[in-house]
Order: sequence, then C-alpha cells, then structure tokens
Amino acid sequence: MSVYSSGMHHRSFVWQISSLLFILGIILAAAAVTSQHIARGGVNFSRPGFNFGADEKTTADKAEKVELEFKKLRETNKKLEDLLSKGNDASKMLNSELQEEKRVSGLTELAGPGIIVTLQDSKKMPPLGNELQYNLIHQQDILEVINELKSAGAEAISINGQRVVYSTAVRCVGPVAQINDSKKTSPFVITAIGDSETLLGAMNLANGVLDNIRRYDPYMAGVEKQATVKVPAFSGSIQMKYAQTPKK
Repeated sequence: MSVYSSGMHHRSFVWQISSLLFILGIILAAAAVTSQHIARGGVNFSRPGFNFGADEKTTADKAEKVELEFKKLRETNKKLEDLLSKGNDASKMLNSELQEEKRVSGLTELAGPGIIVTLQDSKKMPPLGNELQYNLIHQQDILEVINELKSAGAEAISINGQRVVYSTAVRCVGPVAQINDSKKTSPFVITAIGDSETLLGAMNLANGVLDNIRRYDPYMAGVEKQATVKVPAFSGSIQMKYAQTPKK
C-alpha cells in the first residue's frame, strides 16, 4: 500500500468516527430537550385539594408520550455505540472511554451490592405547638443521608428512582420533596451501591443521621443490606449553557 493510499484510508477512518460522534451528540442533546419537556409537564401534587382531573390526565399522557420518545432516542444511541464498538482497535478504545464516561456521570443503569435506606413520615401526632414538624421527613434528612453515603464510598445513589448526579437538588415543596425536578412523597427510598458493610455501618452510627431520626420514632428510618441493588440512569437534562472548556 502506498503512503498516499494509507493516508486516504486514515482520513476516511477519522471522518467515520467523527460522523458517529457527531450523531451521538445530536441524540444526547435531543434527549436532554425531551427530559426538560417531561420536567415542565410534571403534575403538581402539592396543590391543596389535588384532584387528578382532565388537565392533569392530559399532562400525564403527554409526559408518557415524550418518555417513549426519550426511550427510542436512547435505543438509537445504543445501536450507534454498538456499531462503533465493532470497528478497529482505535474505535473500540474510543467506545470504551465513552461508556466509562457515561457510567461515571450517571447516564448508565448500574447494579451491585449495597443498601436500601427508607425514610418515611411518622404516624405519631406531633406535640402541640411543634412548628418544626419532627414527625415529617425533610430535605435536610435526605441530604444528610446522601452525604453520609458518599462519605462512606457509595458509587451510585438514587432516591425514589431518581439518580443522584452532580446537578441533583433536593428541596421541600409543600408536602412533597422535589428531586431532579420530579416531585416525590414519603416514603423516600434511597438506594446506594458500594461496600454494603461499610455503608450499613455508616448509616447505623451512634448519633448519626438515622439515629437522630429514630429517637423521635424508629418507624421513620430503616436500612437493609442487599446482595444486589439497581440504580437507574439519570434521565434529566445534561446540557450546559455557560460552562465551556477554556481555550489554550
């Protein structure tokens, strides 16, 4: 093979890989826009006298339709990645790095040993004049559990099916907690993957977050070790509007 023909083959390979990556970028961007539509179309369960009427049903139907489209986009994305993985050594290495980045960033469903923490509102009547409502699980309780799990080496965490990533926010909105723009109610099931013994020990520390909750009512905080747990992939927006790679 001549030097000229070898160079042409190399340029063709680079063009093919670049085209595939460009398509992957378009699909991921479309998935991000889709997830934003789902978040904006969410039903407000915190409204007083909530009634699942016609408007809410229409919103739910639209959200379901968009969710199906989002699923198709991910399936298309997977097919392209499979195609990329069937290439030569360079493309295989590129695909391997892509999969690792997705796994670390929370865009891939994961499974492994871990624990399940359940936080739920107490059935006890709060003391008269108790404005702090110790009988309810608040955002601070959830955040403290998340921080403790991360400190104990948890590799992946989810709350009621919502993956915890760098952009995840937890805040109380009336009687519900908003997690990744999704409204969740008690009980809050927190799933974590990691060394199950270490995670379990961290959750059962004396004067720890669960111990403090249990002092009011043991019913409010439970934890169990599991041989295998699953943590779903993050399905929210991954777009960055302002953060850019600095120019050298």
